[in-house]
Amino acid sequence: MYELTAENEKIAYELDEVVKAFYPDEAEAPHTVVQKSFVKDGIMRVDIAVDENTFSYEKKIGGNISSDEKRFYNRFNKLCLYKSLEQFSERSLPWGSLTGIRPTKLAYELIDGGKSIEEAARVLQTVYCVSSEKAELIEKILKAQDGYIRKGDNLFNLYVHIPFCVSKCSYCSFVTDVLTPSYKYMQRYVEALTEEIERTKNALKVAGGEIVSVYIGGGTPTALDETQLKKVLTAAYCGNVEYTCEAGRPDTITEEKLSVIADCGVGRICVNPQSLCDETLKRIGRNHDSRKFFEAYEAARKYPFVINTDLIAGLEGETAAEFSQTLKGITDLRPENITVHTLARKNGSELSRLKYRANAEVEKMVKLANAEMKEHGYIPYYTYRQKRMLGNLENTGYCLDGTQCVNNITTMEECIGVAACGAGAINKRVYDMGGRIERLANLRDVKLYLEQFEERLNKKLIFLS
Repeated sequence: MYELTAENEKIAYELDEVVKAFYPDEAEAPHTVVQKSFVKDGIMRVDIAVDENTFSYEKKIGGNISSDEKRFYNRFNKLCLYKSLEQFSERSLPWGSLTGIRPTKLAYELIDGGKSIEEAARVLQTVYCVSSEKAELIEKILKAQDGYIRKGDNLFNLYVHIPFCVSKCSYCSFVTDVLTPSYKYMQRYVEALTEEIERTKNALKVAGGEIVSVYIGGGTPTALDETQLKKVLTAAYCGNVEYTCEAGRPDTITEEKLSVIADCGVGRICVNPQSLCDETLKRIGRNHDSRKFFEAYEAARKYPFVINTDLIAGLEGETAAEFSQTLKGITDLRPENITVHTLARKNGSELSRLKYRANAEVEKMVKLANAEMKEHGYIPYYTYRQKRMLGNLENTGYCLDGTQCVNNITTMEECIGVAACGAGAINKRVYDMGGRIERLANLRDVKLYLEQFEERLNKKLIFLS
């Protein structure tokens, strides 16, 4: 295990993220990393020592370090460490020194400062060492988001969380309960959840808030039976706004549930295979095979839904050739949206406990996905990253032009608030056009969510209003 020494706790955290990006397996990391910096005569100097190697960098800076310059301090120190590790390890990373969850956030800062989209993409490449491929990806995404970004202190997405699944996938760390032991709480949960939704909508209305989109997620919303699902969807309906429900697991999709979803005004659904390789599906703990996915997809196509399918690059034991076959199978179906995730070894997942090592072909898989999407007329319209992602890569949503999901864009760019209902859901207030964000999380445990329902709901309503 390596030892990191830095001049303060905050920069130590930021630098640690850079080291982990280079060395997901800490046993392969250098023994020591030491950071020091000082400012003299308007010049910031940063010294980075990696084991016995010392690297020094300088940058012109103003006098006192203002809040904006503190941001510069963090970013410059991360860049210095990145360049040091790049020389030390003799390799580069696709996202350069960027370690945050939203690579587009920096690009939007540059655009707000007067840069064009093309200029912002070039800055990411020349200043932050982002690869030309990823800089091009950001440029395409910014263009695809034009006209879909909304900003305002009183704008909200309504998010509703269904924390139940029929099985636990090996990569999953979401707030979910497998159905069998938690079934006794399901009906009570639905009753409480619908009350929370109705009171949340009313509080926003009284406060002058506007709901821009509705998203029913999980977990697996279609783990609910038809009556429960209808109750939740009816409560969440907000008129003529974008309305999405994750059907997710093909083994939970029935003709009856699809009819309920359509009748309740939902316009977008997710039908997620993750892979079309049956052996992969068995390994990751899915209860369906590829045949069941195709059956569920065909059933959903009978309705006028915009359909999204999720795929995962880097699943255990899967080859790039198998992943390529999945890509071809999905693009042949031509869903309006396709999201390509890179596997992340999340804390709390079975993969993290088993110390799963990276799939060596994951970077090839992501490149295959980008090429396949481009060939079939899909454009990237949002991207985000997570900790411990294989290959230091990303998740990217692709779409047929004109079918961009407003909820995905505005949630990922954090430009409007989130009124969140259900166990583990996280509320957000966005102020000053995205400059300041406050969060309030609901209790994760379903039993505690029910026991402390009134107290926690009242606290949330005050937060939102």
